[in-house]
Amino acid sequence: MSKTRYKNQKESNEAIAKAYIENNYTNSQNKLLLVSKANYGKRSSNVCYSAVDDKGMNFYEFNNNAEQNLMLIERYEWADFSSVTIDHSIAKSVFTFVGHGENRDITIEVKGKEVEQVIRNHSSMEVNVVKRPVWTKVLGYRSQTTWKMFMASTVYTLILLFILHPLLPAATHNFIMGLALLILFLSIIGLFVGLIKPKWVLPKFKIKTRKRVLFSYLYLIISCFFIAVAFTDGESTSTPASTQVSSSQNSVTVSSKKDGADSSKQKVEKNDSDKTAKEEKRQKAEEQAVKEEAKQKAQEQAAKEEAKRKAEEQAAKEEAKQKAQEQAAKEEAERKAQEQAAKEEAEQKAEEQAAKEEAERKAQEQAAKEEAERKAEEQAAKQEAERKAQQQAASQQSTPSSSTSNSRNYKPFENDPSDDQQSNMSCSGQIKGNKNSKIYHVPGGAYYDRTQDNIVWFCSEADAQAAGYRESQR
Repeated sequence: MSKTRYKNQKESNEAIAKAYIENNYTNSQNKLLLVSKANYGKRSSNVCYSAVDDKGMNFYEFNNNAEQNLMLIERYEWADFSSVTIDHSIAKSVFTFVGHGENRDITIEVKGKEVEQVIRNHSSMEVNVVKRPVWTKVLGYRSQTTWKMFMASTVYTLILLFILHPLLPAATHNFIMGLALLILFLSIIGLFVGLIKPKWVLPKFKIKTRKRVLFSYLYLIISCFFIAVAFTDGESTSTPASTQVSSSQNSVTVSSKKDGADSSKQKVEKNDSDKTAKEEKRQKAEEQAVKEEAKQKAQEQAAKEEAKRKAEEQAAKEEAKQKAQEQAAKEEAERKAQEQAAKEEAEQKAEEQAAKEEAERKAQEQAAKEEAERKAEEQAAKQEAERKAQQQAASQQSTPSSSTSNSRNYKPFENDPSDDQQSNMSCSGQIKGNKNSKIYHVPGGAYYDRTQDNIVWFCSEADAQAAGYRESQR
């Protein structure tokens, strides 16, 4: 925003800063909550403003002579700090932020408690508010400097005296004046004694120095002097004049009784009118005091109700925040339970799938095993049938005599492994031996027909046994 526009609009610097900051936050994801004058601990001739949002705090430097009035110079995020210490006074609040890096001291003018509320509602920082007496927050007492407190006490006493003087009844003025003069006299004595022995005149002070004696008793002397002057009635100062008038009237009365009687009558009337005026004045003062007291009570009641309302609002916010946290925790627990259930269900399905695959694999292995056994049994049955057929044929063709005579000199015929044709074999269809296993099979045996390679033919079992073969078990 240009400088010319704001000059034409005749806006204040604070209005310019607020308008610029609001415009700057238009496209920001952070929510602007408040704008206030601030001092972030660096010396600058220009005024600084703080923009407090839900995530942190921006600091702008204001320069009325620049083309761009506000310039962003620094930003703090609430998440960067673990705790904050707040010292509230009437006109400003000092925030000391403690984080992982160096600490930050920030001074917020006027809106310190609003910034505190923002920090409590939008951050997880630990908030510590400095507990200090109310009087230390009053202007003049915040720095605890002796001469500043002396000046402030004197000014506040004069203001209080100016307020109370018309409210107190006229009958108490003489008493107050006498009391003030007595305290004034004692204060002067105490001042001289304290400059010699400070302990004697400062019994309740922790720091007992001549400097404290000087400022304390000077304050009492000045205050009592002003009180005595303020409560001195005009009638007491005009007493000699009235005495002279009375004496002159007495002299006139001696010369003329009639004039004296008239003067006495006028004097009585004047005294009566003065008493009436004083009574009216006292009555008005009492009415004014009653009104002020009623007004003060009304203000106190309003302040009490306002504090109660704020406390209820704070309690409601805390309760809502607690409920929201409980709801979030409940939803998080439900989500974790659902995730756990889904995980267990997935594991269960995976186990069932693995068990199913394992069962299918075992079933396939069992079926393959049974198929192999079935084929083996079929092969054995086929060989046995062939053996029996060959044995039967051999028993029909051979005679006992020829088998006996030729058994010792017979050389068995060895079939060519690559040729399964059983031709030109003198003993074909009789005893079948396996050259590799050295087992012979008779016709009708279980493996007679299954044996097809590496065949050695024998005309009788005796020939096979003589050649070193043994009979098949099946």
